This record gives sequence, C-alpha cells and structure tokens, in this order.
Amino acid sequence: MPMDSAARRKVLDYVRPLAVGLDGMTNYGDVERMVSAAEAVAGVSPGVDRDFLFLLAVFSGQEGWVARMGHRSRTELFLASLGVRRETVRALFRALGRFETAPVGPAEEAVHDALRLESLGAYGVARGLADAYRERLDILEMAAALEEAAEASLRTENGRRLAAARKDRMRAFARGLRAEHAEFSGPSASREHG
Repeated sequence: MPMDSAARRKVLDYVRPLAVGLDGMTNYGDVERMVSAAEAVAGVSPGVDRDFLFLLAVFSGQEGWVARMGHRSRTELFLASLGVRRETVRALFRALGRFETAPVGPAEEAVHDALRLESLGAYGVARGLADAYRERLDILEMAAALEEAAEASLRTENGRRLAAARKDRMRAFARGLRAEHAEFSGPSASREHG
C-alpha cells in the first residue's frame, strides 16, 4: 500500500531535525529539496518504487545517525508504525551506505544524482564556499574545489541533463574567481595598477 501524504509528513518530521543536527549547515527545506530533486531525476522512469525513492531521498545523508546504537531499531519501529514493509526498511538501510560509490537500481541512482545536483551550480557554489571558508581554504584552493565539484559524474540521463547548465555555471564562477585573483596578484599586477 502506498504511503499517503500524512505518513510522508511524519517521515519528514522525523528526519528533518536529524539532518540539521548532523552537519550544522542543513536547514529544514533541504530535506524536501532532496525529495524534489530525486523525483525530478527519476522522472517517469518505469520500475521506480515512489515510496522507496521518497525514503531514500529523505534518509540520504543519515547513514551515520541510523548506524548508531539504538537509532536503527528506533527507525525500524517508526517506519513499521507507518506501514512500511520490513523488506523496504532493510533495503533502505542497505542503500544508505552506497549512494556515493555504488548505487544499485533506478531509485538509488536517482538519489545519487539528486545528491550530486545539490553540490552543483549556484547552490553548489554557495555550499562549496561555505565549506571552503570553514576549512580555511585560500581563493585559489576554493576555485580548485569548485572545479573539482563540477566534474561530478551522474548516473542517469535526467541527472546529466539537469546537471549540464549547473556545471557550466560552476566552472564559469571558478574561472572568474581565478581571473579576479590573478588581476591584482604578483609583482606585475602591482605595477600595472599602481
């Protein structure tokens, strides 16, 4: 039986505070963004279980929390109370650890690509610069990190289509950052502008 909107709301309410607590950067809207992004990547793909896709998207990034003692069984009990089948919960837990490296099946691949999309484009630049600031990277290191992020590989055709313009924007920003940094750096720049 498919999850209704009330059950989905309960799952979102369960996960959102966890997401915020884990990295200090996530806000409540990010969980819903991930669901929307995964649904956009999955599109009308045949064979995608929409409830499983929803759970994967909502719990993506929560594998560390779920793995902690007691949290896994707590989460299992919570999902069972909403009518989520035991096999679905087991499949969810197996999938959480492999999004980054080896997603299996169309739903996992859609969430993999949705996670990648969050790190691309203007949104990715903003997140990347916040991370770089926390890590105390200099400007050229920031530009290199953005260029590296723009090389992210995607597994689905929809993911690649949605990522193309985002990757271009990210690369253009990194180029502009390097160019503006070079403009006033070094001895020749001082003579030209002095």
